[in-house]
Amino acid sequence: MKKSKTTYLFFIAITLLQLINIAHAQKPVLYLINTDKVVAIKKDIKNNKELAKNVNRLAKEADKLLSQNFGSVMDKKFVPPCGNMHEYMSWARYYWPDPSKPDGLPYIRKDGQKNPEIDLVSDDRNFNDIINAATSLSWAYYFTDDEKYAAKAIGLLRFWFLDTATRMLPNLNHAQMIKGIDTGRGTGIIDTHELPKLLDAIGFLRLSKSWMVTDETGIKQWFAEYLNWMMTSKNGIKESQVTNNHKTFYENQIASIALFVGKDDIAMKVFENAKKLIEHQIEADGKQPEELSRTLSLWYSTFNLQAWFSLAGIAEQKGVDLWNYQTADNRSLRKAFDYLLPYALNEKPWPHQQISEYKTSLYYALLIQAAEKYKDNSYKKAAEKIKSSNVLLDILYQ
Repeated sequence: MKKSKTTYLFFIAITLLQLINIAHAQKPVLYLINTDKVVAIKKDIKNNKELAKNVNRLAKEADKLLSQNFGSVMDKKFVPPCGNMHEYMSWARYYWPDPSKPDGLPYIRKDGQKNPEIDLVSDDRNFNDIINAATSLSWAYYFTDDEKYAAKAIGLLRFWFLDTATRMLPNLNHAQMIKGIDTGRGTGIIDTHELPKLLDAIGFLRLSKSWMVTDETGIKQWFAEYLNWMMTSKNGIKESQVTNNHKTFYENQIASIALFVGKDDIAMKVFENAKKLIEHQIEADGKQPEELSRTLSLWYSTFNLQAWFSLAGIAEQKGVDLWNYQTADNRSLRKAFDYLLPYALNEKPWPHQQISEYKTSLYYALLIQAAEKYKDNSYKKAAEKIKSSNVLLDILYQ
C-alpha cells in the first residue's frame, strides 16, 4: 500500500511539472493541426484586421455558450441494458420497425434513411454538444486569453468525464443498438468520431489557470481506459476489423488518444497501417468503392475523406506524411479528393446513388485544407465560391 501511494504521488508530481512547463511555454500540445502555425496566427492578430475581426466573431459565438446549460448521460429517458445510467446509449440510425411483424421486431435496415426514434435517446446529442462547445470555448480562450472561456470549457469537461453524479463511463457498450437484435455494436464507435478535436481543446485548456492537476490526471485516466476499451472489448475489436469509413474514423480515435495518453507506439502503428488502408479503400482513379455501395454514396465518400484528412493531420504531427503518400499504382488521398471535386461542387452529375440532397458546404473544409497541403490555389478559389459560416476555419485558413 505504501509503495502504491508513493507511486501515485510521484505520478502527480510529474504531471504537475509537465503542466507547469506547458503553461510557462504558452505553447499548446495539439493533435490535428500544427502548433507552430496556431502560435503564429495568434501573434498576427494585432497586425491583421481581418484576422482580428474573425477572432472577435469567435469570441461572440463563445459568449453565447457561457450561460448555456448542457445535458449529461444521466438525462436520457431510457435505461441502458446494463442498468447503469452512466453508460452511453444510442440506437442504430438506419434501422426501422419491420412492418410485417406485430411488434416491429427485430428492426430492419433501410440504408440512408434516418429513423427519428434515435433522437429520443439524448446521449449522442449531449456528447456532441459538449465536444462542440468545449472546442469553441477553448479556441476563443487561446486567441483572446480571456479566462472566462477556459473556465466554462473546463467545467463542461469535468461535468461529462469526471463528476461522479454526471460522468460518462469510458465505453460504448450500448452504442447504436438495434431493437430486437443486440444491446450495442462496434459500429456505434462512430458516435464518438469527433473526439480528436476535443483533445486539441484540452491542449489549449492546459494553459489556463483554471486547469487543475486533478483535471489532467482524471481526463487522461478516462481516455486511457477508453483507449483500452476500444482495443480490447468485443465491440472495439469488431470495429477495428471493418474496412470502410468506420475503420478510418476508428483509427483517428486510436491514434489521437494514444498520443494524448503517451502511447506513441500505438499511434505509429496506426500511421503505418494507414498506408495499407489507403490501398484498400481508394482506387487508382480516386473512387472509394466501399462508400459507393451506400445509398448516400457522395455524402459517405466525403465523410470518409474527412476522416482521412483528419488522420493525415494527426500523422503529420509525428513526421508521417499521409497527405502525399501514394501506392505503387497511384492510389492516394489527393486522387480521392480530386475525383470527388467536380461532383461535390455540382459541376458534374453524381453517377451513383445519393438519395438525399448533398450540400457543397460539406466540401469547404476539405478544399481549404487541400489548398494549403498541396499548395494548389485552384482549390482555394473553388472554396471561395462556397459560403462558409465556420469562423474557426476562416481563422486557421485565411
